[in-house]
Amino acid sequence: MPVPPLSNRAETAQSHITALIAVECETPGIPPVTTLDRATASVLADALALDLAAHVAEIHALDFVFVGALYDQAQLLRPGWPLHAALADALERLPRATGGAHVIALGAHEGRLPLTSLEPDHGLLGSPMLVMPWLLSGDSATIEVVGRRLEHELLDQGLIGAQLALAIGEAFGVKTTHARHLTTLDLCALACAQYEHAELGGLWQVIEAALLEPDRERVARLADGSTLRYRAGVIDCESSDRRRLAQCRAILAAHGLELSAPGLRH
Repeated sequence: MPVPPLSNRAETAQSHITALIAVECETPGIPPVTTLDRATASVLADALALDLAAHVAEIHALDFVFVGALYDQAQLLRPGWPLHAALADALERLPRATGGAHVIALGAHEGRLPLTSLEPDHGLLGSPMLVMPWLLSGDSATIEVVGRRLEHELLDQGLIGAQLALAIGEAFGVKTTHARHLTTLDLCALACAQYEHAELGGLWQVIEAALLEPDRERVARLADGSTLRYRAGVIDCESSDRRRLAQCRAILAAHGLELSAPGLRH
């Protein structure tokens, strides 16, 4: 599977690693708190960076950028990876001491995050699994080593300790069953399994194309025979079922994608 780009892969691929924390809640619903204040976000960021370093010690040499907010996974899985692009943008904008690595926590001030592009879409929230994106940044040689190890280890070994997972839940006012670090590719694999289980594997195929190979065309079919085609950021659908079209349009919109249905197939 191709490595996901940030907003400009040619400039950023060698200096950033994009990943996230997947938080599994006991019950679905919108969390009482969706964005943390700066102080709480900073405490969590320090703890999470330390937890991550237990897997890969070289992380101590990299900047760790974290936002104290919960999102539906669809808001993260959008073309151009806008949440991670915003974290990279914040890293460039924020003043910080020179020399060494830093833990940079983005939190809310007066209820608002520093970048509007980081605000959670409350209309999407409701799933028991929510995500918090984080980003590592540093020299290309260290990033290459760390990125390779994280891709091989996080899915199986990235489970966050029970006390820290509990602290995450308490900060947002939810009861968590567990929390774990995942790379963005791990999340793509998980989303693929979810869509296939819902008999919408073809829909995930075109979403994946928009995420990972945006310049290539992709054609896929749904279980009912509907045909989907991804091309140049737009997805066409040929279907005889208006309800199927409405379902696809809603799901794709959550992922920041447009559905074009030029005509119903008869």
